[in-house]
Amino acid sequence: MKILKTFIIFLFTFTIVYSEITNNDNLKDLCSVFDPFRISPEENKYQIGGAFPLHKDDCLTLRSDTVQDIVAIQWALSHWNQNNLNSDCKIGFYAGDSCSRNKETISQTLRFLDSIGYHEPKECEDTNNNGTQKFVFLISPKDANASIALGNILKTTNLPVGVYSTASLNSLINNNIKNIISTAPPVSAFIEMFAKIMSSLNSNLVTIVDNNDIETVDKVINQLKKYKIYVAEVVAYNDPLLKKVLKETDSKIILSILPKSELITSINDEEIVLLNKLWIAIPLDSEKINANDFYLYDNSSNLQIMILQKKINKYDNFKSYFLKVVKNNYESYALLVSYLQQIHKCVLDDKNIINKKKLTKNFSPKCSSLTIENMEDAYEQTETLENIILLTYGVSALAKSIENNDSLKLQCAKSSIDCLNIIFKELTNLKYNFGANDPIELNDLSISFYLSPYENNVMLLSDQIIDGYLVRPDFLLSQNTVNFDKICEYQMGEISKWMIYKMFNKISKDIKSTCPLYRSYCGKCQHTVQVIEDRYFLSIPKNYPIYIVGMFDFHYGENCKNLKTTTDISLPMAFVHTAWTFRQRYPQLKLLKHIDFGTMIADGCSSGKEAINFVVQSESTCYSFEQANRNITIVPGSTFGYISGVSGENQIALQHYFSDSSNDAPMVSIDGEHNSINKIFTTMPSNKNLGLVLLRFLRKMKWEFVSVILSENDYESLSAFKQFERMANDRGICIAEVINVNTNGGENVYVHGSNVTLMFTTSKDASEYLTGRLKRGFGSNGGNSRHGINNIVHVMIGDAHNFYLHDPTNVQNFIGTVSIQPKDVLYPDFKQWLEMITPLTLPESWYWTIVEEKWQCALLKKNKDLYGGKMCTGEELLDVSQLGRMTKTGYLARGMERLLFTMDAVYNQLCNDKNGICEEFLIKGRKQILQILLNTPIEDHFEIYEFLPKEDVKNGGYEFKKIGNWSIESGLRLQIFYKTYVNNEYQSTFHHISQCLPPLCKCFLDSTNFLLEPLNHITIEDGFQNLNEKQTFHSMISSNSYMHQEPTIASSKVGKYTSFFDHLTNGIWSHNPINYIILLINTVFLFLAIAILGLVIFKMYIRVVKGNQSLGITLLIGIIGLYITGYFFIFDATDIICRCRMISHGLSYTLCFGVMIAKATQLKNAETLGFSNVIHISYWNYWQLLFFIVGVQLALSLRWINEPFASTLLIDATSIDIDSGIMVCTYGHSEFILSHSYVIILLILTLFINSQNRNIKRNYKETKWLFAASIVCFIVWIGWITTYFIVPDIYKNYVIVFEIIFCGTVLLAFMFGPKIYILLSYEPVIVECQPNETIVNTKNDDNDLYEKNCEFDVRSGSPTLSSETGSCRSINFETKMTNLTKSSNSPASGIISDEDFDKQIFHTQMRKKKFETNNIKKI
Repeated sequence: MKILKTFIIFLFTFTIVYSEITNNDNLKDLCSVFDPFRISPEENKYQIGGAFPLHKDDCLTLRSDTVQDIVAIQWALSHWNQNNLNSDCKIGFYAGDSCSRNKETISQTLRFLDSIGYHEPKECEDTNNNGTQKFVFLISPKDANASIALGNILKTTNLPVGVYSTASLNSLINNNIKNIISTAPPVSAFIEMFAKIMSSLNSNLVTIVDNNDIETVDKVINQLKKYKIYVAEVVAYNDPLLKKVLKETDSKIILSILPKSELITSINDEEIVLLNKLWIAIPLDSEKINANDFYLYDNSSNLQIMILQKKINKYDNFKSYFLKVVKNNYESYALLVSYLQQIHKCVLDDKNIINKKKLTKNFSPKCSSLTIENMEDAYEQTETLENIILLTYGVSALAKSIENNDSLKLQCAKSSIDCLNIIFKELTNLKYNFGANDPIELNDLSISFYLSPYENNVMLLSDQIIDGYLVRPDFLLSQNTVNFDKICEYQMGEISKWMIYKMFNKISKDIKSTCPLYRSYCGKCQHTVQVIEDRYFLSIPKNYPIYIVGMFDFHYGENCKNLKTTTDISLPMAFVHTAWTFRQRYPQLKLLKHIDFGTMIADGCSSGKEAINFVVQSESTCYSFEQANRNITIVPGSTFGYISGVSGENQIALQHYFSDSSNDAPMVSIDGEHNSINKIFTTMPSNKNLGLVLLRFLRKMKWEFVSVILSENDYESLSAFKQFERMANDRGICIAEVINVNTNGGENVYVHGSNVTLMFTTSKDASEYLTGRLKRGFGSNGGNSRHGINNIVHVMIGDAHNFYLHDPTNVQNFIGTVSIQPKDVLYPDFKQWLEMITPLTLPESWYWTIVEEKWQCALLKKNKDLYGGKMCTGEELLDVSQLGRMTKTGYLARGMERLLFTMDAVYNQLCNDKNGICEEFLIKGRKQILQILLNTPIEDHFEIYEFLPKEDVKNGGYEFKKIGNWSIESGLRLQIFYKTYVNNEYQSTFHHISQCLPPLCKCFLDSTNFLLEPLNHITIEDGFQNLNEKQTFHSMISSNSYMHQEPTIASSKVGKYTSFFDHLTNGIWSHNPINYIILLINTVFLFLAIAILGLVIFKMYIRVVKGNQSLGITLLIGIIGLYITGYFFIFDATDIICRCRMISHGLSYTLCFGVMIAKATQLKNAETLGFSNVIHISYWNYWQLLFFIVGVQLALSLRWINEPFASTLLIDATSIDIDSGIMVCTYGHSEFILSHSYVIILLILTLFINSQNRNIKRNYKETKWLFAASIVCFIVWIGWITTYFIVPDIYKNYVIVFEIIFCGTVLLAFMFGPKIYILLSYEPVIVECQPNETIVNTKNDDNDLYEKNCEFDVRSGSPTLSSETGSCRSINFETKMTNLTKSSNSPASGIISDEDFDKQIFHTQMRKKKFETNNIKKI
């Protein structure tokens, strides 16, 4: 009853005011509803309170859940304050109604703080009043929006904040509010439980559905990363594309972080419930989800739903208390009246209390008739009840802990940072055990807190339990009912607990969500580059597993800001059209049915550098851009094909990148220059075959003397002419002149020396050139001019075909013009599509930019000012006729189709019938696609046209009509004979002829039968039958070429030999007698080195030379390698020989200098260790040193093995011989020297070490010979390198051969001369030594082998040919001299000690050979 009376007092203040409000008709004009509720026990020193959303935002509708929260706080405080154990720590309570408004939340909070003097100035504080409340604790509203508003106040205070709802806690955390004490689980706790569920399901990929809460999602994503769980998509619940995103996402698991209302709205959708996915829901607002919430979820649903929510305990004691308070006191208190009227829909007998605006008296029961049983049926416990009760007790226990500690009580006399630190420290150690005076529901429980591991300064209540329920349809009942099956449980705390209840039996086994390769969200992108958005365009903006990228030139300039008006818009249009229609074009094949790929257009900015940067970036770095409010991130390796529509100059730059052997990205181009080395696939017929068909047609028409008009600045025109020019002379076509239209040549530009002009130009250049001829009176095709009859026929090649588009008024003057083009492969439906396309039907930003620039109007409002306020209609159509023949467009579409066909074939091979892209396809797919494309044959078909009047006489006009075709299989076929026109009139009896007649033409003067057959090689007619014929260099390039002459690898005579013997006998080297002399000298020294090697091996075999001779033999091998290297610089350069020159020269020297370094190191160690038989350096140490030295050189030499071309052809253009070219190595002079940088370092190191060791008198003073050899080689290297740069090119190889022979001979003489002398002049003898005698001072004659100051002592190590540690032994033989001395402790002469007795009597010595036969000498 005491508790009940306390609550009645608590309501008293509010009741008087609220009763007056109900009688006032204009409730909005009164503000008494905001008067606070207070509990102020006697002598209370601690105060808690805050703003509570007691009403909805109209301040009229009561929120019953908040009423329960406030009563629960009062109920808990009543138990606390009435407990005698807490008499010294009574807690007061303040509650202000915020009406669920942000402004009122701030107002009520400030009122609370002002009521306890929190904002009083320091000068006004009554520090002497012991009754001043010391501890202030602020309770946050449970609504998210109100908590956000409260956060602005909390940033200026030092108060602890209590939170009892997840929504409020999440808002404060996102607002960076610290010092939070929460009895509600944060989102991070739910995510930790979610991570354990994902681990149990062996999944690591999820899609998040949120309510546009960016801060929360970012924190969730970062937390998931710690568990290596990746987020595929983040989509808002109200996004119009929600269903599409959830359907197309790679993730089979959906995580929603939503309040209950938004969650129910999202799930109850007919399309979503059919998804075969698992939806895991985290309700943000702590509202309990019930079975009645899933009204669309039935047996036909595929979606599986899991709900994570905090376990809610029932408080029946509080329920009885609350209902009794309401029942027994409603007549006295307006708050309770309002509660009854709203919850139970009852009316009062006293009409003065009734709110007429809110109630209807008809059919409403009287409140007096309600019983406790009736009220229990309508009672529903609020989800935050337990949280607010535990928070109240936790704060009270904390206050008591401070009260019982004098030092803490003093520090917390006023709110401060120090007090906050004390509070959190106390909370960490706090544990409150509920007793008999506390509510019965809390008996045997305790309260403790722990610091959140994911949030800063947030204390969480321990032992909170989060349950996981699987929502399942009731298969036994026909109506839409669901069951909640508990499948897991998570208990919060410093050490969390996790339990599973038959999860795997209840969740579908196919719910496994794993991250595929090449997804930006799968941990592939540690660093992402943000690129410029207006350079990258996806047709349908979203993230795809793989991409096809088309590169086109839309802009130019330094910053890629200037729109390029000459861009062929049909190229990107063909790219888009092919991607859209590929599956529909071949429906019977069911192509790419399981492959979802994105088509992206990239702007090459008309720069080869930018194109290369894009490809390198795409293959090495993750890059992202935003399009249609979606972040697109592309991972290296996910681009399965590049379609290049950039200009020819930029195409060359791309070819260099894709020629790298490590590159496996397929690239499709529309380049006519075919080169298998570049690993670029093209369906465009080759320029070589274009030249062949042109030559074939010219010979057929007897147009053998031609002039060439060239657009030298156009790469495609230039490359096509280059191929034609290389073959023209040998194919019987003479080029009279080559005129570059890009240079100002005056009148001479338009004067021709032949009757046929080949136009290797752009269409614009061709039009300007032809118009210039007309203006200068040079006439038209076969027409008269002021200079007389000018029978000239123009032959258009490449883009020149479209010349008529630029000047349609003069096209009648060029009837009879011929055009030779690749076969037209453009689909007719593409042209129809182009004619119908508008900005509204093709909403691509790149296309809109082109439309705006062309029509000078704005399609976007932001661009309206740029075009003077003029807006486009959106119905602007393309003038397809102005796009010309669109030859390259057709082949770009065909190349893209070939790529997609190949993708489908590789996918079917690697993935079979799997649903979706398998991992093997992502790993191996690109490489296999590239290999198949490179092996795909190219259809080299060409068509021949003549510019003729249209058959429709009424409409008139002119057009190109096909008169013939050419293919590899069928050759040249003319379907219609060429029609000759003179003065624009057809001449059936006249035919243009252009032939090379001397002396005006000198192309074929070297022929023996010029007039009858100007071509003294194979004829054109016969030549086309064998396309695999080998051609000489002169068959590829003219001797007086207008073009820059380049080497070619197609020569069959120059630089290639039928056999090795042919190279030795017929090579160019054999024409110079000096080479034979050098060859003889080099061979003599080579055999001498081999003989020395054989001698050493023989002496080792007969045991004359003993010990380890490996270093010496290795040095001999290095010297032999030097002599062998000399041959490579004598014989003619071929591809193999050039590689051998670069590799063997440096490797042989490295071997020699490496051995010298090892030998010098060995001698230095021997000198340092002296005659020690304890310390021994293993021989393998020196070999490891040598292996390292040689290994480095081997690694440096590997690049020459992988060099694409080690040799090339050097042409002598002045020579009469048609095959006068000589093969040379491709490396430059500086490159050759720089490749020996490592050898030079070794030489310097050898010289330095041996200069330091030159005074070591060991191994026959071998260090002196090492030093001498080093210094001589150093001088030689300085000399030959200097000479190499000075002498002409023809003598450079002689310089190298000289230094090889000289250095090899120096090493052979200095390093092996003394040793050979010893081997041939000395012999080993057996000497007898007496144990009591010494030979230390034995006299040595002048011819003795050993040094005068050497001592014969026992030493470790064995002397060898290479280098040994003994100073008094033969270096070349296994000779052991024993120092026999008397024992120093011998008692008398003639008595031998045991130690001496064990010493050897016979030993081996070296001496000069004598003719005596006795070789045993007694000493």
